[in-house]
Amino acid sequence: MLATLVAAGRVPDPYYGLNNLRIPDAGEVGVGEYTYWFRTRLDLPKRAGEGSGRVFLELRGLNYRADVYLNGARINTEPLVGMFLRRRLDVTDAVRPGKENVLAVLVTPPDPPGDPRSGVGEFEPAGTSCQGGDRLIGSNVTAQVTAGWDFWQPVRDRNTGLWDRVGLSLTGPLVFASDPKITTEITWQGSLAARATLSVTASVRNTTAMTLGARLKVRIGERTVKGDPVTVEPGRTEVLTAAVTLDDPRLWWPHGYGAPHLYPVTVDLVSEGRKSQAYRTDIGIREVSSAVDQATLGRRFTVNKTPIFIRGGAWVAADALLRLSPENYDDQVRLHQQANLNLIRVWGGSITERPEFYQACDKYGVLVWQEFWITADCNSGASNPADPQLFLDSARDAVRMLRNHPSLCLWVGGNEGPPPGDLDGRLAAIVQDEDGTRPYVSFSTDPDAGLGTDGQFSDGPYGILYPSQFFDGTWTTHRTSTGAPQPFTPETGSVGTPVAETIRAIMSKADAEDFPQVTQATWPPNKAWNFHLWIPFFNGDDITKDQLVLYKQPTTLDEFCEQAQAAQYQQYKAMLEGRNAAMWRWYTGGVIWRSAPGWTGLRGQLYDWYLEQTGGYWGVRKAGEPLHPQLDLSNLDVAVVNNTRRASDPAHLTITVIGPDGRVDESRTRRLDIGSVPAVDRQVVTSLAAVLAPDSFQLVKLQLRDGRGRLVADNTDWLHNAPGPQPDLAYAPLRNLAPTPVSAHATRSRRGGEDSVEIVLRNRGDVIAFQVRIQLVDAGDGKRVTPLFLTDNYLTLLPGETRTVQAHFRRAGRAERHVLISGWNASIGNSGRVPIREE
Repeated sequence: MLATLVAAGRVPDPYYGLNNLRIPDAGEVGVGEYTYWFRTRLDLPKRAGEGSGRVFLELRGLNYRADVYLNGARINTEPLVGMFLRRRLDVTDAVRPGKENVLAVLVTPPDPPGDPRSGVGEFEPAGTSCQGGDRLIGSNVTAQVTAGWDFWQPVRDRNTGLWDRVGLSLTGPLVFASDPKITTEITWQGSLAARATLSVTASVRNTTAMTLGARLKVRIGERTVKGDPVTVEPGRTEVLTAAVTLDDPRLWWPHGYGAPHLYPVTVDLVSEGRKSQAYRTDIGIREVSSAVDQATLGRRFTVNKTPIFIRGGAWVAADALLRLSPENYDDQVRLHQQANLNLIRVWGGSITERPEFYQACDKYGVLVWQEFWITADCNSGASNPADPQLFLDSARDAVRMLRNHPSLCLWVGGNEGPPPGDLDGRLAAIVQDEDGTRPYVSFSTDPDAGLGTDGQFSDGPYGILYPSQFFDGTWTTHRTSTGAPQPFTPETGSVGTPVAETIRAIMSKADAEDFPQVTQATWPPNKAWNFHLWIPFFNGDDITKDQLVLYKQPTTLDEFCEQAQAAQYQQYKAMLEGRNAAMWRWYTGGVIWRSAPGWTGLRGQLYDWYLEQTGGYWGVRKAGEPLHPQLDLSNLDVAVVNNTRRASDPAHLTITVIGPDGRVDESRTRRLDIGSVPAVDRQVVTSLAAVLAPDSFQLVKLQLRDGRGRLVADNTDWLHNAPGPQPDLAYAPLRNLAPTPVSAHATRSRRGGEDSVEIVLRNRGDVIAFQVRIQLVDAGDGKRVTPLFLTDNYLTLLPGETRTVQAHFRRAGRAERHVLISGWNASIGNSGRVPIREE
């Protein structure tokens, strides 16, 4: 409802400045404030429901308690309760075929709605723990995050209303009682899939007073088969089956390991020779499992007999106000895939996303870890949820809705704590009964499942750290019985400051320019930054010194955000490279807290509300590239990481050392021949301990080329080569680099609904060009265009180096676009604007 009120201008935009404080909160003013009627008109064909046909009203998402009226008559005999239970109401006798129909739905909020002010005033201070306010929101089967969390301000109406699709469906006399279940079984010949059997099971209900014959007709690709006929008595439900066999099937793979091939499948329910109802989906043929790895004690995921090293991101919701669309889901999941993340953890304090989200994960090859609606914060007592049966009914419906998605790999009972009472065991039974192909784990940090170490809570840390700590294992205090760092962490968080353009878009100019001075003495920042929950680039008094001011004390918002992107690039790249360095020795993977923003927050995110990527995003993408050269910041070992399922081809590695003046130090340059690196593994190839100058700032650029000299991957680090924390202003040389001329050309090609642009950059000077950033802007007003999908960004270019970057963006009619190039010391003509030439 709140999204509708915002769109109508009835309340201010809660994502801007302090506007959220001006909107009444359901926990303070009562649920009546957000009790609303939803009303619309429906047209039906004259023959709807004719003969034995039926008409169903489908409500895919309502929150929280509702009554439904059609043409003035109440349809439901009992209130419809719960946020996640889909409803399918037979309205055959209430509709007026060929005439206007009026649908009205009265919806009231979760009750109790919870009070976000519990113990922390107006939940304003950044970092204050307000996990669900007074926790009473947990008595409902709804999104607990709407009462406020330490990363998200309260949603004042608690997402009340019709939050997903409402529609009518017309069927024959036989209907599917629930979503058909589709499973695949692969027959292997060694590591090759020789055959796959697709099995369909469907519960079918007879809505008439007549006995009817029924059978399934299944189409997958060019194949069509029919199941055995079954007789269904009046008012009864029967189970129908059918099976299809495919030779040499194309498999579905997670990103980085192969193509996520999908087969379109149609299941027709046929009665007396006529189609009564149809179910359509895309399925992927794959074999997925996960269990505790005995070598590391972490959870190890396997797809198609191949171990998958998990690089995951935690997802709360696509949008706090639930303004959901297939296009936005596609964009956000694509951003995850292009960051080289291969798993999304759907967090239990929020919602089960809509089918279009999981379809996007299927399409892009991103695995899904799905939690039910439990958090240790709001469900620690056996009294929450207050209606366990509603919770279990909702869970059963969610399993039925999602079980056919190949991306789904794990069911999890709750966040950081098991479902209370007997819900845990009953949930496990539902997953086994309704799915049976994927494991169920009690909670996200379950040590018995390889997801935690020393008790119920073993998540974090959530603040910034020294980059080298991710390599030497001191980034976490959680240890296994062998003394190794926690092998799989469901949440490791850090900073998440967006670019200056975003800061200016989400608060007033005065608040934006009053950026945090980021010292302990001036903490916390001003109210707007604080309310958007910004966290600093230092960590406590003595854990991590400020990583942002290692470059200089910024004097403008642009400098502040530039340095934030550099620090985040370094931080998140090290976070994932540290796991690369001990792949399968200490770690089986991990999940970043959080990857997706969901609102205009200023912490823990890889891209912002406008889908503009942070520097951290590009560090994550770099660390997860298929073949990746990297420098261990704790011991200066150089390794090549193979993130694919096949051994790599021999390659050549060039190691370039750049001095504090930005010039290449030829005396320290090294060139190595690299042998094959095993699949999903890493190989140390040399050490720079005796190469780098001691107690000095320098950059190291690694360039990996194939046998024909083509660039496969590159990677740049900057460091002060000395043990212990970096000295003050350790990275100041980067702010004092001499300007260097950078040329840029952009050429467009049009494919499908997207524009593709090839951008060629060349550093024509004799010093490096640092943090070269690519944007897309409107040619007229200069406003940025998002999302922009790039193959690289925030580049470091060596003197004389040429790099080609591919850009993709959604076509917008005849609007003309320019590429905008900037950099810390890049000198670019025409204020960095590059017109796009036609191919």
